[in-house]
Amino acid sequence: MTAVSWLGVGRMGEAMAERLLAAGVTVGAWNRTPEKLAGLLSRGASALASPALSEAPVAFSMVLNDAALDALWQAEDGIVSGTRPPQVWIDCSTVSPAASERAAAAAATQGIAFVCAPVSGNPSVVRSGNLIFAVSGPPEAVAVAVPLLGLIGRGTHVVGAANEARVVKLCTNLVLAVLTQALAEALVLGQSHGVRRRALMEFINDSAIGSPFTAYKTGALVDLDLAPAFTPEGQRKDLRLALQLGTEHEVPMAVTSATEVAFTRLIASGLGQGLDFASLILLAARDAGLPIEPEPG
Repeated sequence: MTAVSWLGVGRMGEAMAERLLAAGVTVGAWNRTPEKLAGLLSRGASALASPALSEAPVAFSMVLNDAALDALWQAEDGIVSGTRPPQVWIDCSTVSPAASERAAAAAATQGIAFVCAPVSGNPSVVRSGNLIFAVSGPPEAVAVAVPLLGLIGRGTHVVGAANEARVVKLCTNLVLAVLTQALAEALVLGQSHGVRRRALMEFINDSAIGSPFTAYKTGALVDLDLAPAFTPEGQRKDLRLALQLGTEHEVPMAVTSATEVAFTRLIASGLGQGLDFASLILLAARDAGLPIEPEPG
């Protein structure tokens, strides 16, 4: 595959499209705010005036939420309204299965096969080549998608033939959110008893519960390096989507519900404004009445 369209050039979309350009793929890019295309255009992408003009055989999309995905096909100049629609539409957004079903149904009316390919990672993970994908959709379309996804990231996990990848992504983000809240509480508890956060994280990272995620978040939780890899608002959106799935199938989710409340409190407090979702630790410290500062190495 030598040419694709890319719809949605936010921080993640730009980094992912850059990987395709670096691999020699021709990229035509569209964004609701055209000014955000500048970085990709400087790297050799061309600008598309609308999703309807995505005439490459494969179109990718990476958008913020359900409403943004709906807009890609509902608009008069949407992806399904072009005279030469793509054969395969690969959506990498984190959205609900319901939004995914709507997009797939709209795509099918124009003979477009829809593939769900949400990601696990952030822009720095993309640029290091370590992004992974959960993938689901019609097998023939997935077979087209997988080699292209391999140019962007290091791993693709095919998890079904419909919208299963959406559920996999939401379940994964649920675990990340709950784990971050647990780490925030544990670190503040340790600090209240004289344990340095760095010492506790070093022990956790060397234990059975240590993981690439806990190691990666150590800088945020210890040094308070809270430049946003993923915002509290984005994480809460995903938690609410997961809770909606639980409601639909009568699955009790007490811990997830409590974590959603923590994120809502963080957002309402303003402590996480413009910061990473690991800013949960600022709220935990405030609730405990403890001052919190970056720790020296």
